[in-house]
Amino acid sequence: MKGISVILFFFVIWGWAGGSSTHAQFWQGPNQVYSPPYPYVQSTPINNLPHGFITIGVGQETYYYCEGVFYQKVIREQEYVIVPPPIGAVVFTIPQGYQLILIDGVSYYVYEGVFYKHVLEGYKVIYPPV
Repeated sequence: MKGISVILFFFVIWGWAGGSSTHAQFWQGPNQVYSPPYPYVQSTPINNLPHGFITIGVGQETYYYCEGVFYQKVIREQEYVIVPPPIGAVVFTIPQGYQLILIDGVSYYVYEGVFYKHVLEGYKVIYPPV
């Protein structure tokens, strides 16, 4: 079973490190750049958030979340854009279609290339485990 986990981990990391032109880099903290495989980072602004969204605060930033997608409000506009999931955000559920992987006996959930770890409050967005 451990061999399967290692192989699955390899393929997830291989896909994550893939270098596709749709991957975008963005700052996550001092001297850190995180480049997730998030195909819809650059999006056309929308006027209304999807039905059922929730508001999430991460640090001093406000995000809106619905069905695996994070949004932020465009400054000085009444529009929203899709953004990469912020590290540290906690959501109640992950949409169906996630993958469960085990690394050193710890369960991680991967949805659209984003890693989550189950915490008391729900599922927390984390950096991919190394």
